[in-house]
Amino acid sequence: PEAQGLLALMLLHEARRATRVNASGDLVLLEDQDRTLWDRSLIAEADGLIGRAIASRRIGPYILQAAIASVHAEAAGTAETDWVQIVALYDVLGRVDPSPVVTLNRAAAIGMRDGP
Repeated sequence: PEAQGLLALMLLHEARRATRVNASGDLVLLEDQDRTLWDRSLIAEADGLIGRAIASRRIGPYILQAAIASVHAEAAGTAETDWVQIVALYDVLGRVDPSPVVTLNRAAAIGMRDGP
């Protein structure tokens, strides 16, 4: 299942590759990316892999990271993102694979969920 999670995570990142940098080569923040240019077929493929991996009930860090990326991919924009679900996924990821990065990302998600 973790290999499926890793592949799903890679597909989700690849799906938005064309929007991750501007013409000058500068990084474009997720909230500023043109989501209409994301590759929906790669997102759908990733979602299928995530579903199969979760069905195995052996949840690891790659599956959780892919699930978080999938929630972002499902949203029409930052304002429509399901921050409650993202925080819940970070809660689980923090137990499965704790790290300062997970803690920081969880805090950012809580800020987006609850506001300033």
